[in-house]
Amino acid sequence: MFKPKTKEHTSKDGNKYTFQTVLPSVWAGVQDRITDKYGKMLNTKAIPEILEKVVVQPSGLSMDDFETWAECEEIATAGFNFQRTGK
Repeated sequence: MFKPKTKEHTSKDGNKYTFQTVLPSVWAGVQDRITDKYGKMLNTKAIPEILEKVVVQPSGLSMDDFETWAECEEIATAGFNFQRTGK
């Protein structure tokens, strides 16, 4: 039975985030939406999905809430990896 996992993440800039896993069926839909027909991830679709579905604190983040692209990319990547592995 699915039990969501959570993880605290502190960015290199010192900002704190909380990640939470989503149901595999939800993640399958996310994967379908965030990749092109060749399986390449599309940042403009992937990052908002990860921020909405996986990053639970602070909630309601958008790409434009980040001071730098580096932190936005760091959090999206860390959230994606956490969802995939639960670690």
